[in-house]
Formats: sequence, structure tokens, C-alpha cells
Amino acid sequence: MTPESRLAEYETEADRLLGETVALIPAALDPASGFSESEPRYAPTEGAASASDPAWWQARESLNLAAETDASADAAAAIAAGLTDDGWRESKVRETEGGARITDGFRKDLDGGEWYIEVTWVQTRPEMAEVVEVLVVSPQTVRGADAAGT
Repeated sequence: MTPESRLAEYETEADRLLGETVALIPAALDPASGFSESEPRYAPTEGAASASDPAWWQARESLNLAAETDASADAAAAIAAGLTDDGWRESKVRETEGGARITDGFRKDLDGGEWYIEVTWVQTRPEMAEVVEVLVVSPQTVRGADAAGT
């Protein structure tokens, strides 16, 4: 018997967490959505998809901020403060583009599973827009009968 998929539940929670995380950005930074998506993700399979294949939900938003020095860093700092105050564990994930793009990760156990929030921000540079990107990833579940087409 295949365990029941929690994708629908995870979609609701991922969208809620994304909204709450984005709301931590100070209004003075004038956050405006440039791109957003919320969708299931499935582990690679060999052959036909199965209801028991691993799956998770991802929600992301990329926000354009006011063209002010350190707007991206300030937005990321506000998010980090809000998340850590709420019990999320923070870690540095990566730096790319010569240290111009910094990604911080936050983890928290919710309802028996570990959730992950990733915040990517940029160092102020003349050629870079002030942006911040937020990604929410649910714990793993199974694909489920509807997603597998079974």
C-alpha cells in the first residue's frame, strides 16, 4: 500500500510560509514581485512514474527592491531576524558571482517534517539590481496517485 501524499497540504503550507517570509521585508524597501511560482517537484524516476515516488513542494518569489544602497542586504537581514526569532536555524549556504550573491538557509521542524527556506540577496554594486529571492521547500512526501496518473 502506498502512503498517502501530503503534496496538497504542503502546497498550502509552502505558500503560507512564503507569504509570511516576504512580509518580513520592510515596506520602506518597496518590495515588488518580479517572479513567483509554487509547484510540486518530483524525484527523477526510471520508467513510468509511480505513486510512491518521492515528491515535495516548492514555492519561490523573486522581489525587486528600492534602488537604494544595501536594500537587498537590509531585506535579507530583516527576514533572517524574523525567521530566527521564530525558531528557524540559520546557516550560510553559498556565495556566488565573486561574493556578490549570498544565499542563507533556514531550517525548522514543523508538523513532523523539516522545512527549508532559502534567502538569496546581493551585495550592492553599480551593475546589480537590488533584489531578494525567497525559496520555500517542504519535507519529502510521495508523489501520490493523482500526480502519478494512476
